[in-house]
Amino acid sequence: MALKSEFEVRHLRKAAENEVEEKLGQSAIHEAKQASDDEHAQTLRQALRENRKAVFWSVMISMSIVMEGYDVILINNFFAYPEFQKKYGSWYGGEIGYQVSGPWQTGLTMASTVGAIFGGLMNGYFASKYGYRWVMIGAMFFLNCFIFVVFFAHSAAMLLVGQILCGLSWGVFATLSPAYASEVCPTNLRGYMTTYVNLCWATGQLIAAGVLRGCLNIEGEMAYRIPFAIQWLWPVPLMIVSYLAPESPWYLVRKDRLEDARRSIERLSGDKTQDQINAQLAMMVHTTKVESGVTSGVTYLDCFKGIDRRRTEICCVAFAGQVMSGSSFAYTPTYFFTTAGMKTANAFELSLGAKGMAFLGTVM
Repeated sequence: MALKSEFEVRHLRKAAENEVEEKLGQSAIHEAKQASDDEHAQTLRQALRENRKAVFWSVMISMSIVMEGYDVILINNFFAYPEFQKKYGSWYGGEIGYQVSGPWQTGLTMASTVGAIFGGLMNGYFASKYGYRWVMIGAMFFLNCFIFVVFFAHSAAMLLVGQILCGLSWGVFATLSPAYASEVCPTNLRGYMTTYVNLCWATGQLIAAGVLRGCLNIEGEMAYRIPFAIQWLWPVPLMIVSYLAPESPWYLVRKDRLEDARRSIERLSGDKTQDQINAQLAMMVHTTKVESGVTSGVTYLDCFKGIDRRRTEICCVAFAGQVMSGSSFAYTPTYFFTTAGMKTANAFELSLGAKGMAFLGTVM
């Protein structure tokens, strides 16, 4: 479908203004414009003061990324774990010893990625239908169940299946947390809170590196099962947090649940007055109505047409930079270090230091 003309967009805006005034009163449009102007004029300190509760809930929901950062790097580093190699690898002679074969390494590494792709796609549908909170709770519940598969895996094939299943939930967390942060926080805080999501990745990986080094000298299967078991510490507390968290007011407005949206804004506000809350609700209703009109009949193919193709290219290059910078190799340094002749303990200590540098880099 072709892009809307300027005349059509003006018509949609006028129709949206009429609908907002019908639902929220004659002064709603003026309040919506004032709310938008105030939001853009705020200093960082003012935004934090008026939206401190939104920042708090964004931080709490983003804790799921700390958990995911911990979870996703375990399997890659286990390839250098002697006990893991004995359980899931094969004997290659005295000089090499036990090793997980190349095909199985690739399969186990990519298994969670395959699951995450489908999980991310499913999140787009379920979050728009059921809201962020309940999708997060459901994904946590299923992850709690899927961890049993990897913890008790008696073969590489069973471990592969477990990684795919866990990846489904991880794909939900990776896409849901940034979306929630961007919707509950005002424009001038979104950059900080979405950057915090990346800090959560680094934090989770740093914790995992420390746990892996600490469990390295444990004898028997518990050497790698303990890091797997620690994953059970996260889901239940995060399910409670998600249940207590306010739903995104933007989601509630899209569902035409305006009173629920108003209550959600109140819970997310710090020092906002009732007039400011009403103005913010009016702005959300107006923006949602205009967007729904502009995007009606639009398909994914339109992302590759006209001016939107340029936007798609920019997004693809920006996200490709994360992978092409070598992050995939950074997740599995221990195996390469040990293959190059480094002692296993030294390899995991170096990995711990690298994760610490990644944490500092994100903070800066």
